[in-house]
Amino acid sequence: MHPTMEEKSKLVRLREHLDKMLAVYVVISIIIGYILGITYSKWTMENSGLINDLMMASIFIMIFPMMLMLNLSGLAKAFKSWKMLVIVLLMNFGWGPLMAILLGDLFVSNPLLRLGIFLAWLVPCSSMSIGYVGLMRGNIEAATALVAITFIVGIPIIPLFAGWYGSVYHLRVSMSLLIITIIEIIIVPLIIGLALHQYMVKKMGPEKFKKISPLFPSITTIGMFLIVFFIFLGHAVLVATHFSQVIGIFYTAMVFGTISLIFMTFLLKYLKFDYWDSMAMVFPSIGKNEATAIAIAATAFSPFVAIAPAIFPIFQIIFLVTYIKLRPRIAHFYGIRSRDVEFKEFYEHAAGGK
Repeated sequence: MHPTMEEKSKLVRLREHLDKMLAVYVVISIIIGYILGITYSKWTMENSGLINDLMMASIFIMIFPMMLMLNLSGLAKAFKSWKMLVIVLLMNFGWGPLMAILLGDLFVSNPLLRLGIFLAWLVPCSSMSIGYVGLMRGNIEAATALVAITFIVGIPIIPLFAGWYGSVYHLRVSMSLLIITIIEIIIVPLIIGLALHQYMVKKMGPEKFKKISPLFPSITTIGMFLIVFFIFLGHAVLVATHFSQVIGIFYTAMVFGTISLIFMTFLLKYLKFDYWDSMAMVFPSIGKNEATAIAIAATAFSPFVAIAPAIFPIFQIIFLVTYIKLRPRIAHFYGIRSRDVEFKEFYEHAAGGK
């Protein structure tokens, strides 16, 4: 086999493995961090500065590759599909925060953990959502455009909504620190990432860049494992004393995932969207970018606030993969035979001929 093909296949296999095993590795990171944090609690207290420095390094490892691969080429296309865009924006910045407030108040009493839940469902969708849309044979072009514009819209919305949440729940939220955090961990990496992306494509050529591109989401995922580990390492004692609250986070995740997926599926069918466009909206609406939420929570607030978004990927991957496994039933619900979901052109032609 050609060396470049071997390299590509290894990178793709690594990315697919990390995607598939995401929930497992997050659980392992939590357990190892928690056990070590409890066992060596004295050491972690004495070296809290070192742990915070390692956490910040992990944030950079997690965030920058994600910005390097952000695809903004579909922004104009997103505005053409304005109905789809409105629904996805409302789900991300309306439904998500509303559910976070309701479920947070219902299951969690600690205000900092509730703030973490709010941030976890306030952040925009992740680029991984596009991969899920592909597995469902949905409209990938529309999904790519929706993910890109939702991410951009989220930059000003996150500090505004977080500031509002702090004022309502009497939490001290420094807007200046929050804005500086957004600039440091989103805007600056985004600008540098886009510039470096263009430079690498020009220097290497589109094909060679495409061959190495699966490496970047893998680095982001590994960075997320690291920061989850350091969060629970440094705050294991605090987690132990608030264990019932952590269980409450589990409940919020289960209820949010179940209700949101059912609600979106029935809503889009009621609004008469076809199967392909519906799948392009479901995953960018439900699949949150918890890596960004962790970074914002740990940097602008405290690692304790980041516990909720650190836990949620376990449940997010389970719900979304379960939804993918139900593809035949979902396709049937939209009036499409499962084996025909890839033949969108046939159905469009048949509909136009009626």
